[in-house]
Amino acid sequence: MVMDEEKEDKFMIEMEARMYAPLEWDSPAICKIQDLKEVQYEEALRLIKNHFFREEPMCKTVSLLQDEKSVNVYLDLIKTWMKDTTSLVALSLASGRVIGVAVTRVNSDSDKSDTYNRVQDFKGKALEKIMTLISALIKQTDAYKELECDVYFRVHILCVHPSYQQKNIGAALLNTCVQVASTLNLAAIGGVFTSGRSQSLALKHGFRLVSEIRYSRWIIDDRVVFDDTGKGNYSAAFMGMRVSTEESLRKS
Repeated sequence: MVMDEEKEDKFMIEMEARMYAPLEWDSPAICKIQDLKEVQYEEALRLIKNHFFREEPMCKTVSLLQDEKSVNVYLDLIKTWMKDTTSLVALSLASGRVIGVAVTRVNSDSDKSDTYNRVQDFKGKALEKIMTLISALIKQTDAYKELECDVYFRVHILCVHPSYQQKNIGAALLNTCVQVASTLNLAAIGGVFTSGRSQSLALKHGFRLVSEIRYSRWIIDDRVVFDDTGKGNYSAAFMGMRVSTEESLRKS
């Protein structure tokens, strides 16, 4: 009788561990891709702050990292997106450290969950410049009409540590985003891609260009706001595609 109780307790412990364990996805040989858990938020945010904020064309051009208020507000906003619990993380098999992150969430036309479609007073001049352009891009895109859906899976940030950018980590994360959209039975995926590298990556994964704003034409008070975005980084582009949902695959 005691043995049966011990077996039952062990079974329940194993079941609970499986329930709370991160879901793992197909990954490159040097890392494992899994759902981003709350215990990893701060490490993922440090990666974004130290590398995305430093290297992403718009962040770099407006010296985001030198604007402490903008940095703090942006990190708080990203953490809010993370709490939607759909984001992904790439962990090094060698060290266990976070080497890549895809910050994602589900966007619905009915609940107007898209941050950029709401008028917000972003504190911090650098962040305001970035969000003003992205907001204009989102408004001219009409994603729900273009992607023929009421709900779509939104990629907000795709960031890989510079040491791993030539090792297909970004491609694996984006591919997993498409798989997550399918698993959630969402018929479309989309996102704003702001560098030549990320736009090329999206195209390779079947995304199409829906709408874009050229940096050289984004002029406020007779000045080009993003005037030195680096070679190959010419626009902020909303890109997206329809995806096959698990439900439709089961029916076919």
